Amino acid sequence: MGEKEEDLLEKLTAYGGSSFEPILQAFHQEDFIALVQQFVTEHAPFFTETCTDGSHPLVWTQYHDAYKDIFENRLSRILQQLDVEQHDFASFCDWLKVNADIFEDDTEGLYPFLSSITASLDYEAFLAVMFAEARRTMDVQQIDVLVPEGAESGQAVLVEFLGAQYEVMIPEGYGAGMVFQTTVTLP
Repeated sequence: MGEKEEDLLEKLTAYGGSSFEPILQAFHQEDFIALVQQFVTEHAPFFTETCTDGSHPLVWTQYHDAYKDIFENRLSRILQQLDVEQHDFASFCDWLKVNADIFEDDTEGLYPFLSSITASLDYEAFLAVMFAEARRTMDVQQIDVLVPEGAESGQAVLVEFLGAQYEVMIPEGYGAGMVFQTTVTLP
């Protein structure tokens, strides 16, 4: 390991800046930003479901998978345009990591690059993006709340909506398994 990675380093730095610069620039192009924004805008309404038990609907995970695919496909196309094989790029990153660890010098910026390039894999970060987009279009929202087991009229229950928790009172006449509506003010 070494000569092939050094050749790739030379090839990528020829574009200017660090070896990751051509890849990062491609992720900041307007067409890609527009694609991500379109996805977020189209899917944000599905993230307005109230979660009373701390769980999330399965469809949110499916949307997260589709979101990750957008970023993975972009990286594949970038590497293809740069005429770099994915396995060669992975070996290159491993090589940089070993050198950065040995010499305690990350001059190519591998760790910030990896953090940036893998951000789409973080489910909590994805939820924050989707909740922010959903909140952007509303100030006050009417939500449905399912009364949890063991709760009764007059008690306060915590519900999660768009990533924020709200304490709401169960109205008179409602018991476990029943659904009531309440209004919440979004942060």
